[in-house]
Amino acid sequence: MDFFDDIFKKLFPKRNKTIPLIKENLKRSEKENLEFQIWSASGDAKYWFARIYESYHLKREGQPSSDIEVHLFASAASNGIAITYTNAMSSKQFRFIFDKLKESVLKLPYPYKLYTSDRAHYERTHYIETIEKHYLKPVYGTSKEVGNELKTDGQLPQFYGNILIEYIQIDGEPSFIRLLANIYSDRLFLDALSFEELVKKILN
Repeated sequence: MDFFDDIFKKLFPKRNKTIPLIKENLKRSEKENLEFQIWSASGDAKYWFARIYESYHLKREGQPSSDIEVHLFASAASNGIAITYTNAMSSKQFRFIFDKLKESVLKLPYPYKLYTSDRAHYERTHYIETIEKHYLKPVYGTSKEVGNELKTDGQLPQFYGNILIEYIQIDGEPSFIRLLANIYSDRLFLDALSFEELVKKILN
């Protein structure tokens, strides 16, 4: 198997049906929440989000990334990015980025709600994989921008689709963050908004 194909399949695997060793609700302690709020309002948060956004654009243009690697995924039903961990930041900063992506989705001009947050541990052949997950869904048919229902010929807006944010750790060490927007092609819904627009809004 080609080396880059192998990396891509790890970053954007097909649905994993393996039963986790442990699965639990994802909850942060009061201390963790306070540290996150302080970091979220800091220049450090703005710096890393700007670096990720820069790397995203370089990748789309086929140019080498800067100091943080971003991978792209696109299919008929999903679009996504994966952000590889770099030793230029701490593991705590990387976890903060994961949680801030969730907060950024909740602050979009279109209404989203947090459907679930959980943590699962999987026993792989040679390692333990831990996946922390935030799963967000749009509040269909409404918009904070207009404050009322949006319908066109009976169709509902799906905005950017359902959004999945995952933080993957290997043997307790940070590996990458994956963000996927899954869209519907059902006639019930209008076409989804652009994934590029979503990335711009949540990273700026």
